[in-house]
Amino acid sequence: MSTRQQIIANALRQRYREVCETASQPVADASGETAGFISQLQKQLAAAVDEPRFTEWNVPETWFEGSPDCLSGIGALAAGEPLECVAVVAPEESGFFAAMQAAVREPQRRFELLTTRYLHPLNVAAPSEDRTREHLLERLMVADRSRIERKRLAELHADDLLLRLNLIAIAASFTDDLRYLDALNYYYELLPASYCPQSPHNWLRLSFLTFYARALAVHFS
Repeated sequence: MSTRQQIIANALRQRYREVCETASQPVADASGETAGFISQLQKQLAAAVDEPRFTEWNVPETWFEGSPDCLSGIGALAAGEPLECVAVVAPEESGFFAAMQAAVREPQRRFELLTTRYLHPLNVAAPSEDRTREHLLERLMVADRSRIERKRLAELHADDLLLRLNLIAIAASFTDDLRYLDALNYYYELLPASYCPQSPHNWLRLSFLTFYARALAVHFS
């Protein structure tokens, strides 16, 4: 490993520890089953601060079946639980992508489109999803970024924002394209540590941090 590569690896490892420690802090407004799930993720990350402990993922070379729904799949992946990965032919993409573009100002519709297509969350990293990944990155780093920087975080649809961050963080473990890590780094620094939107899916913030930590570990290991 060159000196430059070692410096980058050390920086990634330092950020990894920081993310694990941040994610282990108490979360406001967590109750019921959500509180139990959040506590589980926090304990896992606290135990992995010094040494990454993440379940190995299968690479989606085509398309996977085997997850009951997108959010359940995200929860299972974050908790390190096994997900069935049955390889099948990738579904048609052009109609979905056109619908995503049409829903550019309709966050609830976009949330529905993404959760419907990515019943198995690992499919976001499939070869067929390149245009969608580029679209998600662009939205995060241009329109959404601008709005948050203008102190208008409350105007964003929290479930839509957090879902897209989760999907990009999942994809980041499968690519050497550092734009993915750059986006995750940026949103980690941009979103307040206390950010916990009033939503039944606010646990998506912690799963995002879990996938972010995992992606960092993949890149410095």
